[in-house]
Amino acid sequence: MTIKKFLLTFNPEIAGEPITYRMVKDFDLMINILKAEIDEHGGRLMLALEGSGLQIQKAVRYLEESGVNVQELKEYIRKDDTRCTNCGMCISICPSSAYQMDRKTWKVLFLNEKCIACGMCIDACPPGAIRLRTQD
Repeated sequence: MTIKKFLLTFNPEIAGEPITYRMVKDFDLMINILKAEIDEHGGRLMLALEGSGLQIQKAVRYLEESGVNVQELKEYIRKDDTRCTNCGMCISICPSSAYQMDRKTWKVLFLNEKCIACGMCIDACPPGAIRLRTQD
């Protein structure tokens, strides 16, 4: 099984379409919705897809053919170690334990594979060492 994260953006006309249902039913994928925003301008849906690599490819093709902009997220959050003061604020707020304290070096470690891209750590970071990849 493969797990991949994606950011989907779409116009308001597509917002009412059952795209997540189709990915489950037609492509046999497990979906974890990490973040969703829909307004009058359209929507943004961040999700993790789990299934066979071939089925994920087919689902992405379906989404693109439906007018959805699909961007694979390989590194959504980036931690700048030169700005990080290792205060641990990110550790206390992260719901997925993507940040851990290395007890030998007392440095904060970021585990990208655990990150659900909720963005809570960005606002919690006093020195601003955590950013969205798109802001770099």
